[in-house]
Amino acid sequence: MKRILLSAVTVLVAVAMPFGDAGAQRRVVPFLGGGLAAGTGNLGEDTDNGWLAFAGVDFPLSLDPGLSFGVTASYAHVPYKGTFNEATNVPAFFGELGYVIAASSSSIVKPYLRAGAGVQLRKYDPGTTGFREQSDGGLAFSGGGGLQFLVSAASVFVGAHFVGDADGGLLAFHGGVAFPGRAGAARR
Repeated sequence: MKRILLSAVTVLVAVAMPFGDAGAQRRVVPFLGGGLAAGTGNLGEDTDNGWLAFAGVDFPLSLDPGLSFGVTASYAHVPYKGTFNEATNVPAFFGELGYVIAASSSSIVKPYLRAGAGVQLRKYDPGTTGFREQSDGGLAFSGGGGLQFLVSAASVFVGAHFVGDADGGLLAFHGGVAFPGRAGAARR
């Protein structure tokens, strides 16, 4: 997980650096954020609310002004109820399609949708229970939406997102920031 997180942060820093025409909208849009995560399905049994952090990049597609393809790396921590400090930690990596509704309008507030597929690993940390650590993982899917608010060269967003597989997953309520370039800049 540390290698994936380090790779994601490296990519994020590299694409966030200014390049080319500073007045043009970026072709690569880095983003990061975090929020509240609640377990669902099997992960929702006897758990409290936890947290989620994520980072990624989007690549705008020329087919439609609001369409993009992106990759997202995330890490969630969902604690269990009780005094034993048990938790399940969920690192994940997804490829996703995104769509900003009315992307070419002059509106500052725009709704967005995202959905994709990838892999996740659920790692059980027994805390002080005396049980052994366990992990399982595999293919998973993601989907969600929210609102983005264009502000200068950044975009602030809030939303809800589900990440999981057939056994359960996470429902996250999050906020974050993306760096698409100047607000109102023409898309190439």
